[in-house]
Amino acid sequence: MQKKLTLGFIFALFVCVTFLPIVWMFGNSIYGDGGFSFVYYKDIFLTQKYIKVISNSLILASITALLSSFVGIPAGFFLAKTNLPFKGFFKMCFFIPLIIPSYTTGIAWANLLGKTGFLNNILSQYMLFSPESVSNFIYSIYGASFVLSINLFPVIMLITEYALKNLNPRLEESGLVTGSVFRVLRQITLPLITPAIISSMMIVFVLSLSEFGIPSLLQVNVLTTQIFTQFSAFYNEKAATAIALPLIAITFVVMTLEQVYLQGKSFEILGRRGSNSTIKYDVKWLSVVGVIFCTLVLIGCVIIPLSTLIFSAQTISAYHDAILLAKRGITNSVLFGSIGATFLTFMGFFLGYLSEKIQSRLRNSTALFIWLFFAVPATVLGIGLIKLCNRPEGIFQFIYGSLWIVIIGYVARFSPLSSRIMANYLKQIPHSMEEAGTVIGASWYRILGNILLPLQSHGLIATWLISFMFCIGEMGTTILVYPPGHETLPITLFTVMANSPANIVSALSIIIVVMTLLPVGVFLAISKYLIKSQIAQ
Repeated sequence: MQKKLTLGFIFALFVCVTFLPIVWMFGNSIYGDGGFSFVYYKDIFLTQKYIKVISNSLILASITALLSSFVGIPAGFFLAKTNLPFKGFFKMCFFIPLIIPSYTTGIAWANLLGKTGFLNNILSQYMLFSPESVSNFIYSIYGASFVLSINLFPVIMLITEYALKNLNPRLEESGLVTGSVFRVLRQITLPLITPAIISSMMIVFVLSLSEFGIPSLLQVNVLTTQIFTQFSAFYNEKAATAIALPLIAITFVVMTLEQVYLQGKSFEILGRRGSNSTIKYDVKWLSVVGVIFCTLVLIGCVIIPLSTLIFSAQTISAYHDAILLAKRGITNSVLFGSIGATFLTFMGFFLGYLSEKIQSRLRNSTALFIWLFFAVPATVLGIGLIKLCNRPEGIFQFIYGSLWIVIIGYVARFSPLSSRIMANYLKQIPHSMEEAGTVIGASWYRILGNILLPLQSHGLIATWLISFMFCIGEMGTTILVYPPGHETLPITLFTVMANSPANIVSALSIIIVVMTLLPVGVFLAISKYLIKSQIAQ
């Protein structure tokens, strides 16, 4: 009974925070002036007005998923299957693009490839490109896909590496006895990890589809920017809501297709062996190719963007001015991010438990339902929260005018992500651990406090830190709902980009990068300490 009540309450809370604003928003978009009207939906689905915008969103997401896989799959392979020198260094550096907000990378590449950019001048002088063609590339759907793929390729890299490390080594050993490395890769290894690769590409596709920051920065006309324009410029929340429907429909179709494809695919070969038993392809030329490939990725995805931002800031005074300009934003980001991450970790644990540990016929449907909301654009959630909370009576007005509207936005935006992270960690706990507590008559709360939570210390820390990083970088929802005086650092950056010198903008971007990377260092230090403590015991 304790388990049912707790999980039921958490799921109801998730529905209220995430599902209710969206339902309220869509209901408001079709009802008004005493009757129902589908005029905005007819404008989208029965005319050609938004065909170009929808196709742009699909192109952006598709190209980003493909480019990310072209980088992420080889990177994951070299990290998992070769004796790559400096493997730990490369892996740590490859985390950086995923951790930092995407628009900071976009600012760096816009500075490089804009009309007066350093790299634009080199390409126009020595590669026979015109400055306009290079600038037009970065400010296009292809440039946006390029920047997004830099930020999202680590998703595919990590999932590919995990899948390769957890293959049953006997399958590859049998192939290597009779065939070459290429034959084993083509006929055994790649087919076995294809489901994992498809899943990772789906995640990147969904993240790209709902991205607002990069398309807005690079002036690409996609559904998320149209939603923001309709609401902020024309104050037409009904049109903005209607434009969101194709995004949700596309996401639902993509996720359903993935479920259908993966149905019947066996993962029993995954997760049954430790990474120490992974088969390594001890071929010297593979290691050489791996070093060259990883070095090029490191230069293009990490060194060039960060160096550009540092160089553009130019002087220490720029950082001083940026800190003075964004002092309130820095304080709010740390405070809001900490509170939001705490709520997300709490929600994520129980939602992950619900989708992973509860045996029922609706288990897969529950996980799909929770994950689907991660694809809802941040701007859509922002509009839904405004429509629900912007009321003069009672608690709603208190929420709307305080920091809690921002916290609710974080929880609504990232609860699916934190639940997915916790669900993956909870997979590592066998059912027998919980059953043992039940056998001796312990209550579920006691099992929770004495078994599940202690065993999930790493997972809880990782979930909190990842949630904190996402909260610090969140802009799409926050820019719509934040009350006066509660602006965060990304909002400050978004505001000053049009009115401040480039060196101030670059300095602010570096500050965001440092604030986002700092928790990673804390997490690595804590993890290293815990591992040493366990070894000592």
